[in-house]
Amino acid sequence: MFKFNFSAADLEFDDPELANTQDDNQLEDLSKPLESLSVSSPSLVPASQLDLQSKSCTSSLPLTLHYELAQIPVLTQGSDATTAIATDTKTGKEKEVITIYKRNLEDVKFQIAQEDDEFDDKNDTAPAHSTSEAANQGGARTGPGGVEMLALAGKSDLVKGVYEGGLKTWECALDLVAYLAEQKGSYDDKKVLELGCGSALPGIYVLTQSSSVKVDLQDYNDQVLKLVTLPNVLLNTHVRPDQQPDEEVEEEVEDDKKKTADGADDNDEGEDEDDEDEDDVPEADPADGDFMGVELDLPDSDEDRLKLMQKVEEQTKFYMGDWSELVDLFAFKSDEDKYDLILTSETIYAEESHQKLYDTIKNSLKRSGKALVAAKTFYFGVGGDILSFRRLIEKDGAFDVKVVFSAQAFVRREVLELTFKA
Repeated sequence: MFKFNFSAADLEFDDPELANTQDDNQLEDLSKPLESLSVSSPSLVPASQLDLQSKSCTSSLPLTLHYELAQIPVLTQGSDATTAIATDTKTGKEKEVITIYKRNLEDVKFQIAQEDDEFDDKNDTAPAHSTSEAANQGGARTGPGGVEMLALAGKSDLVKGVYEGGLKTWECALDLVAYLAEQKGSYDDKKVLELGCGSALPGIYVLTQSSSVKVDLQDYNDQVLKLVTLPNVLLNTHVRPDQQPDEEVEEEVEDDKKKTADGADDNDEGEDEDDEDEDDVPEADPADGDFMGVELDLPDSDEDRLKLMQKVEEQTKFYMGDWSELVDLFAFKSDEDKYDLILTSETIYAEESHQKLYDTIKNSLKRSGKALVAAKTFYFGVGGDILSFRRLIEKDGAFDVKVVFSAQAFVRREVLELTFKA
């Protein structure tokens, strides 16, 4: 079992300044040794495309999504559609931020636990020979929600070949979004891939910038794609909370119609008292960092969910499994079929995976394209670092590589740009 050790608990980033700072109380963790090492080498998950229209995908979406905002400071002032003005809680100054909706991590954990309880109950009453069949239908090793993943997510940031840290949102993903926002590039008709996407904030940012861009998302675990990536895509595209009808306004209209039909309302005084009581409870405002009770209802019928998945597939494909088989799965027929832009963040933590990641980038990128790799300069307890990855790139000699972004912290963070040599 591997651990990043340097990490904060869940890195939910209620305060955008957390993207550029690290608490001093984390310094003690940096000296901790590797807690345990799995001597077994589990079989790797084969690369495959996730079928969004399958029952396992549509049913994995809960009836209600609990969400929050990732607010990422813009490096330079701009006017993108996804930016907003926020007030710095420390200085009181206004600043421009990128706003991306993301599913609440506790909501994910709750769903995983709930589904595993249902799976256990089902297997307690099922014949012995049907247990493996039920597990296969659920799409996970130990149940439809992956109880193994739930336990691991709470104890470790990485378990080789089982869980690759996709439930959490890491700092370098925010760095990559900030850098992309600064560049203000045009993504019209572009083809983009995010490797090891997890919560997929960089890919989702690009997806929101153009109606003609194609953004494909890949993660090792299918459970991460179903429970985190897909909900995050929906929250920022086809079911954006800020584009939903105002339920309070609709209720007021219905009340007015009812009063008109029934005549004078005899209970005005009582209703006024109820309204006063409701006014005493402030509403949750994600922009103020208050995420309690911020939720969004999803369609509950199979037909409506299928239509929603069809809309997602118009711009986005989801891939799961190990990088070693990904290029074969893509089956590019020519350079034009490849990606204009490849994004990845926090994926070089294990040096043994560098070659697979590099080969995937090299064989999936157009000659005229570029790749952006966001990472910490060193990953304590795991062994990966930017220098080793750069040496691999430079030894191969196919790319020019340069640092295009750097954030100073106890462990410095950088974004590398890879472009094919002329």
